[in-house]
Amino acid sequence: MAAMAGMAYLIVNKENNRTDKLIVFSLCFIFIIDLSAITYGLYGYVYDYKYVEFLKDTPFKGIYWIYNILILITNSLYAVYFLWQLRSRVWKKLIWGLIGGYILSSIIYYAISDVFFDTTSAFTYISGAFLTCIAIAGYYLELLSTNRILNFRNELALYISVGLLIYQLAFTPLFFFQRYIRVDNEFGDVYGLILDTSNLFMYSVFTIGFIRKIVELKKIRQIASG
Repeated sequence: MAAMAGMAYLIVNKENNRTDKLIVFSLCFIFIIDLSAITYGLYGYVYDYKYVEFLKDTPFKGIYWIYNILILITNSLYAVYFLWQLRSRVWKKLIWGLIGGYILSSIIYYAISDVFFDTTSAFTYISGAFLTCIAIAGYYLELLSTNRILNFRNELALYISVGLLIYQLAFTPLFFFQRYIRVDNEFGDVYGLILDTSNLFMYSVFTIGFIRKIVELKKIRQIASG
């Protein structure tokens, strides 16, 4: 839904900048990889890897490795998106350094641990959440310290930041709790419900942001055309 709204926004906005293209690309990438992982997992379960039997006895038979790559890439892309919103050289250097450190440390962690094929990497997920929140904080400080605050409601990045920030604040503590504390089946149900709700909220806010920008652009064109 958010990816389709983003594509519609790029079509309507002929003068879209690289930040707009990046966030829409990121959402399309997430959708494609998610769909591919689900299809891959279901195919292996239902058809027992028919025609691709060579994968059956390898670590690639699962889908955790797909999501671990996805987590690393999407958190990095989100951080770059907010970095491109900034003018402060100090904040830019800080976030570029954090992105580089995040990517390098995650790759090293994947290489030296067993999590890459076996489970979702808590290190990559949680450190990625912190990276995203720091990048969003830099964006908010940019808004507060410049004239952009006067038109903050028209900022697409504001909708992206609100969706991401609420998602991270709602779900990341729960993810940490679930990974490191023994829980029962009832907690698993609550965990799944909050995950689904958080995802729905985040992508709904993204979609609202794109739709608002589309409506705004159409109004501007109507006024310009007289």
